[in-house]
Amino acid sequence: MDIRVICVGDELLSGDTVNTNLAFIGEELAAKGLAIAAEHAVPDDVDDIVYALDCAKQADVVIVVGGLGPTDDDLTRKGVAKFTKRVIFVDPEIRRRVADYLGLRTQGMPSHFLDTQAEHIESATILDNDNGTAPGQVLQNGKTMIALLPGPPREIKPMFIHKLLPLIEEKRDFIWQTLTVRVSGLPESQVEARAKEAIKDIPGLHFAICLKNDCIMLRLGRPDDGDNTPLDKARKNLQDAFGYRLLPEGCLTNAHYLGILLKSRSLQLATAESCTGGGIAAAITDVPGSSDWFVGAVVTYANEWKRDVLGVAAETLERHGAVSEQTVGEMLSGLKSRFHVQAGIAVSGIAGPGGGTPEKPVGTVVIGAFVRDWQAIRTVRFAGHRDTVRLRGANAAINLLVEGLCDNESCKEATT
Repeated sequence: MDIRVICVGDELLSGDTVNTNLAFIGEELAAKGLAIAAEHAVPDDVDDIVYALDCAKQADVVIVVGGLGPTDDDLTRKGVAKFTKRVIFVDPEIRRRVADYLGLRTQGMPSHFLDTQAEHIESATILDNDNGTAPGQVLQNGKTMIALLPGPPREIKPMFIHKLLPLIEEKRDFIWQTLTVRVSGLPESQVEARAKEAIKDIPGLHFAICLKNDCIMLRLGRPDDGDNTPLDKARKNLQDAFGYRLLPEGCLTNAHYLGILLKSRSLQLATAESCTGGGIAAAITDVPGSSDWFVGAVVTYANEWKRDVLGVAAETLERHGAVSEQTVGEMLSGLKSRFHVQAGIAVSGIAGPGGGTPEKPVGTVVIGAFVRDWQAIRTVRFAGHRDTVRLRGANAAINLLVEGLCDNESCKEATT
């Protein structure tokens, strides 16, 4: 199926807004065995919208995102109407729904704002917006289905998944089986080589791999012939190939996986961070229910805070430096002795762009973790800019604790 996406908005082209909607649509389609053939980003201009639609006129589906708001620069409806040579009328039912949604906020609002939101392209099917004002619209133009969707992520995501995607699937002539798994703690090249070896004897699988969040995501697919055996076998082979590094089904991040492991053992976690600046704690608290197993974090950025809050010896800092295995070891000891937790993570590093030395270049990060009596500290080095070093350092530290929980016999016993 030939699917094209047109994203409308000056802000997308000026760099003011990152186009996350395109990634979302691509991911949802890929999970169904479909793909975006091309994408066109255009400014808020009727003629540019018409030009993009003309470029996509041979497609089966064209999804136009954004430009459905109430202001003068929201021109998607007018652009689609001009391209399809259809009239636009103000739909009183849509106007009523928008007014009901806004409630008291309509007081003092110019009447034409509601009229603009209620513009209905002739013969288009309306997709109700349960999370905002602008409804979506779907119309058929020759062989092409054109769908108009709102731009705000909280509006487009549920509308696409629950209302547009089923219409797209109705147009396809086959059903697709997919298997998506995630692997933690290994580089992408190793994951690819090991995964391909694991599934090499299973014919007819489409294989895709990419970095997703803090994991490597693998997606396998095949036409659905009613036989689930190939994908079931693939999952088993991948589990055998990766062991504990294969995240449980439904687990999307390493932090989520860490929480599952800690909660199953009734363990409480605390973190001590320097160069990551709270990034580990942020990843952890992104997980719903993390309060069951995460008690808190300290960001001891300055040496004085490492000393005063965690008890790192001044002699250790002076002799070995803040970025050293000795300092991180004492940061872990401070978590144990001062916060009385059974599990901990500590990290200190040089994220750059300055501060590096020949012995400790920019990108040097020391990570440490403990669970009960098990402890590990490692020095790792990452290439890239400051944000990359900080993110990879946080991921590596979380993965180290996962490794301890899964790959060390003393950590595996669940407490009662």
